[in-house]
Amino acid sequence: MNSNRILIIDQDATFIQTVSNYFKSIGIEVFSTGDGIEGYRMAKDITPGVVILDTDLPNLSGYQVCRLLKGDDRYQHIPVVFVSSNDSQEDVLKSERALCDLFLRKPIVADQLTQEIIALLAPQAGEESAVA
Repeated sequence: MNSNRILIIDQDATFIQTVSNYFKSIGIEVFSTGDGIEGYRMAKDITPGVVILDTDLPNLSGYQVCRLLKGDDRYQHIPVVFVSSNDSQEDVLKSERALCDLFLRKPIVADQLTQEIIALLAPQAGEESAVA
């Protein structure tokens, strides 16, 4: 897992651009796609420090992407954060069943998202921090 990398899987180009610009400005490498299948492939290829994704994606839902990652011993350690405007109780329960690490509601301010992501990327005991 590379904690200096974030993968965003979302169809909202404005959200991707805003989040990408912010994380790039603090030295985090950002990868993105709007497609569930492509996002799953990218997560396997780049093993990011965290995956940020929406629930509604073409070809493979965010829930399915999360379940696939969390169900594979090679990738289950990667934190998965849903950031979605779909915030009904059912959506939150689906995300919990998919074993996501965090569910945040859109719209979200960059500072809040950053704080949550940095907390997930915080080093475990004995590891050096990749985020200053």
